[in-house]
Amino acid sequence: TRELCPKSTWPRRGTDALSARLLRASPTLASMVFEKSLTAMVKGIRANRGKESDYINTCVQEIQKEVASKNLQTKSTAVLKLAYLNMIGYDMSWATFSVVEVMSHNKFAIKRPGYLASAICFTETTDVGLLTINLFKKDFGSKSQYESGMAISCLSSICTPQISRDILSDLSSMLSSSRAYLRKKTVLCLYRIFLKDPPALRTCFPRLKERLSDEDQGVLTASVNTFLELARKNARNYLSLVPQLYHILVNTTNNWLSIKLLKLFQLLCPLEPRLPAKLVEPLTNLLNTTKAASVEFEAIRTVLRTLPEGTQLASLAVEKLQVFLNSSDRNLRYLALEVFREALEQPGFRERYPVADLHSKVLCCIEETDPTARMVALRLLDLIVTPSSFADAVKKLMEFSQKSLCADEFHKTILRIGARDCYALVEDFAWYLLILADISRSLDSAHAGEVAEQFTDIIVRVAGVRPYAVQLALSLLDRDPSAASSATAAEDEDINPSTASLEIAPSMLGACAWVVGEFHRDFEGEAEVCFPKAVKALIAAKSVREMEPAIQTLCIWSAFKVTLGAPEHAPGAVAELQALLLAHLPGFVTSTHPDVSERATLALHLTSGPGGASDPCSLAVGGQLFAEPLLPVAVGTQKAMTMPAGLDLDVPFFAPEEAPVASFAPMRADPTDPYALAATYKDDLGFLAAQEAPHASSSTPSGTEHSSIFYLGGSKDGASGAEGQGVGGSSVAAGAQAAAKLDPLEQMRQKLAAARAGATATRYEVLREDVRAPAPAAAAPAAGAAAAGAGGATPAGAGVSALPIPADKELTDLQGRLWSVCFSDDFVRVYACVRSKNQKKQQLRLELRCERLAGENGDAVVADVGLRFPAGVAALEVDASGLLPLAPGALGERAAKVRATLSLAPFLVPALCTLAAEVQYTLTRGGAPERIASPLELTLPPTTFLTHLPTSEDEIATYMADHAAELLTEQTAEAVTLQMPGRTAGDVASELPRLVGRCAGLCNLYGIQQQAPAQNKSQKFLMVARPPAASAQPSPLAGQVALPEAARVVCLCAGMPRDGSLDIKVTVKACRKDVCDDVSAQLVSVFRDLVEGRLRTFG
Repeated sequence: TRELCPKSTWPRRGTDALSARLLRASPTLASMVFEKSLTAMVKGIRANRGKESDYINTCVQEIQKEVASKNLQTKSTAVLKLAYLNMIGYDMSWATFSVVEVMSHNKFAIKRPGYLASAICFTETTDVGLLTINLFKKDFGSKSQYESGMAISCLSSICTPQISRDILSDLSSMLSSSRAYLRKKTVLCLYRIFLKDPPALRTCFPRLKERLSDEDQGVLTASVNTFLELARKNARNYLSLVPQLYHILVNTTNNWLSIKLLKLFQLLCPLEPRLPAKLVEPLTNLLNTTKAASVEFEAIRTVLRTLPEGTQLASLAVEKLQVFLNSSDRNLRYLALEVFREALEQPGFRERYPVADLHSKVLCCIEETDPTARMVALRLLDLIVTPSSFADAVKKLMEFSQKSLCADEFHKTILRIGARDCYALVEDFAWYLLILADISRSLDSAHAGEVAEQFTDIIVRVAGVRPYAVQLALSLLDRDPSAASSATAAEDEDINPSTASLEIAPSMLGACAWVVGEFHRDFEGEAEVCFPKAVKALIAAKSVREMEPAIQTLCIWSAFKVTLGAPEHAPGAVAELQALLLAHLPGFVTSTHPDVSERATLALHLTSGPGGASDPCSLAVGGQLFAEPLLPVAVGTQKAMTMPAGLDLDVPFFAPEEAPVASFAPMRADPTDPYALAATYKDDLGFLAAQEAPHASSSTPSGTEHSSIFYLGGSKDGASGAEGQGVGGSSVAAGAQAAAKLDPLEQMRQKLAAARAGATATRYEVLREDVRAPAPAAAAPAAGAAAAGAGGATPAGAGVSALPIPADKELTDLQGRLWSVCFSDDFVRVYACVRSKNQKKQQLRLELRCERLAGENGDAVVADVGLRFPAGVAALEVDASGLLPLAPGALGERAAKVRATLSLAPFLVPALCTLAAEVQYTLTRGGAPERIASPLELTLPPTTFLTHLPTSEDEIATYMADHAAELLTEQTAEAVTLQMPGRTAGDVASELPRLVGRCAGLCNLYGIQQQAPAQNKSQKFLMVARPPAASAQPSPLAGQVALPEAARVVCLCAGMPRDGSLDIKVTVKACRKDVCDDVSAQLVSVFRDLVEGRLRTFG
C-alpha cells in the first residue's frame, strides 16, 4: 500500500481517508480486499437460516460482477464460489467461459478452482469444452506433476468423443512417463475415455497392456483395476492377458491387488476351460496361507464360482466358508450368507457339500439387527427349507415377527416359501391355514391381499382341508358374545354383538365370507345350526355395513348362496334363513355404494319375489349352481376367452321396464278437486305403514306397547330381552354372565390338535393344474378381425377391441419355423430355434439340431457333438460335465432335434442377447481322433424375455401420462413396406388386425386396436408388455441389469393398407435406448416374416 500511494498523500488520522485514497489509487487491490471468500459465503449461508435463498441470490449478483473482473485472482475466487453453489443445485452454465479463462492461468493456485468447476459443471453439450483441448495439452507437459495430474483428473470427467480423438495421442504418450504418479492417473483416466469413445481402446490397448509389467505397485494396481472394469463389459477381449495376470497373481503380496485379480479371473474362467485347472495351485496357497479375511473370502468365492464341483479344493473352500459363518464378526457372517445363497442356487450343491447346522445358523442370522444380513438370511432360508423343516422354519419366523418391528419381511418369506411350486412344501394344510389366519391379524400388513389369495386358493385346490377351512373361516367371521357389554352394540340385533372378537385384515374377511358361501356344504357341525350362524355372521352384524363395499358385496352374496344350499344340506333351517335375509337385506339396499345396493336388491328380490327363495322348488334349482366343482383358473384365462359370434353386449337382454310408482307417493284425498293439494294426516303417514308391512313378520306383535311409534324403549335389560325373541330364534338371557370365549384361532388349534392326537398324518391331494381357456376355433380370429376391420361392435367397447391372439399351439407351430444357423465350419453346422416359454416355471425351451457337411471332407468322421453353454446359463438337459449332447456317437447326415430348457433367471433385460457358447465334437481324418472346440453364438430375440400385460387403452394412456418423464424417455421408430401382391386394399385392411395379433403373440405382447377405422384407412394398434422383474441377485451375464420395477415396453403400430402392399410404422417406447432399438427391429422382422418370409400365411 505504501508503494502504491505517494508518501505525501498518507493520511495522519482516520481510516476513511485511507480507504478513499486506496480506491482511487488501486481499484483492483480494493476489490481483492473487500471481496467475499468462499469461507465467508458459506458462513453467511449458515447464518441466514430460513433466508438462504435471498442471501444466495445476493451472492450470485456479487459473483456476476466478480467474474467480469480483469483480475484473474478475483475471477478464480468467484468460480470457486460458483462451483460450491452448483453443488447445491444452482446453475452456473452462464459462467463456463469464465471457467475456461481461469483454467488458462499459469499459477497452480489460480487455475485449480477452474479445473474443479469444469469437472463439476461441464457436460457433453457444453460448447466451450472444446476450448480446453489446448489447455490439457499444455498442462500435460508441465514441469509440475501435480498440474499434469490435475489436468488428467479433469479430463476424465469432461471427456467427449471429440475431445478424445484430439487428445488421445498426447494422453497415450503419458503411459510411458518417467513419473509413476502420472502413469497411474493416466491408466485410470483411460477407462473413462474408453466408455465415451470405445474405438480408443483399440488404439491404446498395446501400451495399456505394457503397464501390467510396471514396477510401481500403484500403476500395476490401477492397470489391473482398469482391465477388470473393461472385462465386466466384454471379458472375451482380454483372454490374451491371462499369462501376465497369472504371473502377477502368483508373485504379488498386495492384498488389494490379489482381490482384483481374483475378480478378474472369475470373469475369464467361463470363457477358457483350461484356466480353472491352472488356478488350483495359487488358490490353494491363498486359502492356506493368507491372513487377510478379505483375500480369503474372494478366493472362496472364486473357487465356488469357477472350479468344477466335487474337487478337493471346493471342499476346502466350503470348510473355510463355515468358519466365516460361525465367526463373531457380523460382517463376515453376512459375507458367508451371501456366498452360501449363491452356491445353493446351483443344483445339487447341498447334497455334495453338506453343511452342519446350516438351517439353525440361518435362523439365528434372521434375528440380526442389521437389515441387510437379515434379508440375505431370509432369501437363504428360502433355498434350504424342505418339507420336513418347513413347519419349524415357519414357527420361528412367526416368533420373530411378533418381536420385530418389521414383521412384513418375515410374513413375506413365509408366503413366498409356502406358495412355492403350488404349495409343494406344505404337508399339513390345516396348520398352514391357521398360519395364514394368524398373519392376517396384522391389519397394516402390506401382504394382506396375498394372504387372502392363498387362503382361498388352498381351499379350492385341496378338497380334504375344506371342512376344517370352512369352520375356521366361520370362526373368523363370527362375533364374540362376551364383547357385547353395551346396549348400543346390541340394539336392533338379534344375534351376537357387532364388535369382532378377532381383528383381521379386511381382505381376509372377504376371503372368509367367500369361502363360507362357496363351500357351505362342507360344514363339520350340524347343518341346521351352522347355516343360520353363518348367515348371521355375514349380514346381521352392524360392523359388516361399515366395511369396504367389496367386502359387503361378498358377505351379501355368500349369505344368499348359503340360503340356496339349505334345502339340500339343512332343510330344517330354510325358513329361518329366509327370515334372516328379509330382516337384514333392506339395510344394505339403502347403501350409498351402488354395488352393495344392487347386489342386496337382487338377493332380496330373489328371496321374496315370486319363485324366489320362499319357493322350495326355486331353492332346489338354486342348489344346482354348486353341482360342479370349482377349479383353479390360470391368470389371464378370462381375457383369452373367445367372444361368441353374434353376442353384442351393448344390446339389452330384455326390453326396458317402466319405473314403478313409489308406494309412498302423496295422493290427494279428492282427485277431482284441483285445489286439494295438501295430503291428509292419514295420507301423510301412509308411507310409514308401507315400510312397516314387510317387517311385520320379524318384529314384535302389533298392538303391544313396543310397537307404538311413541314408545321410547325401556331399560337395557328390557331391550336385550326384546331382542332375544327376534327372528334368529337365539335368546340372550338378561344379565346372564357368559364365560368369555377363548381366542377363535386358539380354539381351532386345540381342535386340530385333538383331531390329530393318536391319528396318522393326513395326506392331502392337491390340484396343481390350472384351468386354461380352450383353443378358439380356426375361423374365430378371422371373424373377429373382419368384424373389427368393418367397424362393427367390439368386445372391449366402442372403438376399442382386443387383438385376436392365436392359441398357444398355433404360436408354437409358427415359432417352430424360425430356425437359424448358429454355427458352421467345414465339418458341422448347428441350427437353433426358440420354441416356447413357460412363464410359470420361468423356463425357456430351445431346440437344436446339427448336420454333417461332406464337401471335400467326405472321409472325415464327426462324432460326439455337444454344446456347452456359457457360465451363468443353466440347461436342465446337460450331462455331468456340463455338456448338452447334440449327437452322441457318430454323426450321420442329420441328427435328431435336441431340446434345451434354460432358466430365465439370468435374463433381466428385454434386449438382444447373444450367448457365447461353445460347440465341441470329435473329428477323425485318417489318424488319431481330435477333439475340436469352437465358439458358437446363440442369439435370443429381445421379445423372448417380455411378458404380455393385459390392459386397456385408458390404463395405457394413464401410464404414459404418469411415467413419460421417467420410464418412457427413449423411443425408436421404424417404417417398412411389405409386399402383398394380388390383394386389394380392402383385403389387406381386413387381414391387418389378425396380422398384428400374430405378431403380438409371437413377441409376447398384449395388443388392442385403438379404433375401428373406415375401409382402406390407417389402423392403429397399441401393444404393451412387462420386462423381467428384478432378481434378488445380480445376473452372471454381462449387461443384464433389470429395468425399474414399474417399467413397461409400449409399442405403437400404425398400418396403412394399399393395393398390393402394406405400410407399417412401428414406434417402441421404453426407458432404455437399446431396448427400444432391439424390440423395434424384432417387430419389423416378425412382420416381414409373417407377410413375405417363413411365416407367410397372407396373400
